[in-house]
Amino acid sequence: MRFFRSSVVPAAALAVVTALSPLALSPSLLAPANAAPAVAAPAVPAVRTAPRVPEAPVHAAQAPALPATAHHKPFKAAGKNSSYHIYTNGIDRSKAVGVLFYLGGDYDNPGETWVHSPQGTALTALAAQARKKNMILVVPISPDHKLKPNGITWWEDADGNGDYFRALKDSLVKTYDLDTSRVWLAGYSGGAEFITYELLADRQNWIRGGGATIIGGGGASGMQTAPSAAVRSLPITWHAGTKDVAGSTNPPTWSASAAATQGMKRFRADGFTRTSLKTLQGYDHDDYDIVGLIAQGLATLPPAPTTGQTATLGTPQTSWLRGAIRTDYVTTGGMGTYGQPTSAEKPTGRAGGVYQGFTKNYTYYWSPATGAHPVKWGTGIGNAYKAAGLERGWGYPVMAERKIPGGAYQDFRNGNARYRAMYSPATGTRVIKLSGGIGTAWQKAGHEHAWGYPATDEYAVSGGMAQRFSRGVVATWHRSTGKVTVSRG
Repeated sequence: MRFFRSSVVPAAALAVVTALSPLALSPSLLAPANAAPAVAAPAVPAVRTAPRVPEAPVHAAQAPALPATAHHKPFKAAGKNSSYHIYTNGIDRSKAVGVLFYLGGDYDNPGETWVHSPQGTALTALAAQARKKNMILVVPISPDHKLKPNGITWWEDADGNGDYFRALKDSLVKTYDLDTSRVWLAGYSGGAEFITYELLADRQNWIRGGGATIIGGGGASGMQTAPSAAVRSLPITWHAGTKDVAGSTNPPTWSASAAATQGMKRFRADGFTRTSLKTLQGYDHDDYDIVGLIAQGLATLPPAPTTGQTATLGTPQTSWLRGAIRTDYVTTGGMGTYGQPTSAEKPTGRAGGVYQGFTKNYTYYWSPATGAHPVKWGTGIGNAYKAAGLERGWGYPVMAERKIPGGAYQDFRNGNARYRAMYSPATGTRVIKLSGGIGTAWQKAGHEHAWGYPATDEYAVSGGMAQRFSRGVVATWHRSTGKVTVSRG
């Protein structure tokens, strides 16, 4: 692997500041002396119906007050000791509070990088951009105090520094009740590489939504931890200059542009569905408008929701809403569709999931692998989900129940197994195992448009499994060959 860093403080700065940048930054702030490395980097539970609203609901505690904006706050974790800046001025606590983390590049001395100038123009401008989305800005300082050949970096001890960062974010999220469905990771040079090799690749499923801006680097060697559906759907944008190539940094054989291209392609191959690479004509490693590029990414986030968008109705239960469940609840109908929450989130005890009941006969489920989706009780699908054992049977929903001509369906996932529950008045509710042989053949044939709705669940036959469909098709999977044959009867 090729490790590198810039050996000198750049003299040139960005000539053009994008329209999104809040002000024209001075050359010393827009062109930090940083560079990036390429790093190697069962029993069925009791049915959960939506509980009745208690006659005298317990009022949830108010969200904890945010700290005052502060600089060089000490933090010790994972055997490391460093500090961070936090910017909270102007944050509206009645709305969801997100967080922007900025990771800077490598340096030998603090004066070479503006992450050590917390009151400087660059970081205060970045905090202003975060504030537009009701996000606090947190700028951690690398705990790598030892001057190694590449200076102070995030990437040389990526695993250890990753543990330090995750301990810091855990403390902030828990202490101040930050919304992990509104997280933005941004990094330049060595900080960009740390994000793509470590923060988005290892134990990353604490992120329930948001995005990432990767500037001047961002290679990848694959996922250390399987990303959740929410993480795989994050918008991630790499920015690389056409002159940020081999010879523009040390060592001269390393190319930040090539690293960005390779990283974007690797993330896409690993199942990330919203990756993009923006090539900046004429830019070299010291030319990036870091604040402006991050602002472009933040602009794609929707406005911060209020606490369930019902706080003005005087319902204390809305303070129980948080995270991905709150976000989906607000964007898909809120109280008018689901009613009020009847409790705070509760753990299911399976695969890190939680559930939360609502007064209009819904329960929301969330897991790291599937995100947040509701199940409606009293429907054919909801009743069958209960009978199957809830999340211990079909797993967690990956979508809400959806109406189609002649019926409805809802998809679920349990580990690697994927299920579709389908309802029609003629067949009732039956399940197709989409990840199985019969389910795969059904999809290839044209779903319900070809064979019809499932008229039975899968059942055992000699040498395999079979399933009957409403248009007279009987599909049989043969264990010895793995093939599916179709007959009509």
